[in-house]
Formats: sequence, C-alpha cells, structure tokens
Amino acid sequence: MLYVIIKGFSFNKNYRCSQLILLGLIFSCGGDALLNVNLFPFGMVSFGIAHVFYMSAFGWRPLKWILGVALYVPVIIFVIFVAKYLDEILIVGVPIYCALITTMLWRALARAVDTKSCLSIFCAVGALLFVISDALIAVTMFLGVALPGARLQIMITYYIAQLAIALSTADDGPEPSCRKKTK
Repeated sequence: MLYVIIKGFSFNKNYRCSQLILLGLIFSCGGDALLNVNLFPFGMVSFGIAHVFYMSAFGWRPLKWILGVALYVPVIIFVIFVAKYLDEILIVGVPIYCALITTMLWRALARAVDTKSCLSIFCAVGALLFVISDALIAVTMFLGVALPGARLQIMITYYIAQLAIALSTADDGPEPSCRKKTK
C-alpha cells in the first residue's frame, strides 16, 4: 500500500488504477487480519471484495472469452470436488470466492496478452501467484494435504503476488496505464 501511495498518487481520475489497486490492497489487509483471528468466512469476503477492486483496475476489454473459459472449467471441477468437504457456510462462499478470484486472474491475463507491456505481464504473474497461494490454502485446509512448509509456501506466493500487483501501477498517472486503449 505504501508503494502505491509513494510512487505518485492522487484522488483524481488520472490515478484510477492506483486507487482501485490500493482499495484491493486495503481489503486484502482486512482479509489477512480476519484470517489471523480464525474468521475464515469473513476473511474470504474481504478478499473477494479486494478481487472486485483488482478486476475493476484491470478492466473488461478485451474480453478474451476463450481464456476465461479455459480458466473457469478447471475451477468448476475443483469446486465440485471439494464441495463434500465444505460446511454450510463455505459451500456457498467457496464457489463465489473461486468465481471472483478466477475472474480477477482472467482480467489480468487478458490485459497482459493484449497489451504485452512489462507491467501488465508483471500484474498477471501477481494474479497467478495469488491464485496459487489460495489453491495451496484450499488443498491444505479442505483436503487435508500435508505440504512441506505449507504456511511458508502460501505466504511467499501471496506477498509476491500482492507486490507484483502493486508494482503494476508504476506508470499510472496523467496517462493511465492500467487500462490503456487496446488494439
């Protein structure tokens, strides 16, 4: 969050991407706090809101539907597989959260594929690492898979993901970079 503010930030429309990314980072911090006091469903809600802010920053053009479908199909299969391990709250929350994080990844990848800019690729890598971090949480928490150093793997991928997403705002400003006109 500090980086997004220090590198140049304003509340005007020229910094819209930075504003949205900052809100995503703030809600991610809220999610971290809630997870650390064992309020997993509320943490999931906070992270879900963060993903909505990230999606808004990444934009909806170009759509790249094929890419979206390629991401949603394995996620749907995963949700169906883990459903039997979820309680009455998570059976609703996990599919919604999976749809949100998958959409966030889809939007980051679609932008990176289209613009091929270094920062959009960096952002897409961050989005992918965020999904990997959450997948590690899912397999350890819902499936009981004992990964060596699971907490370390989760936290390293998560913090690198957030850093990459934050750093993707490096050239945001008077000429907004996050949603530059695409071809």
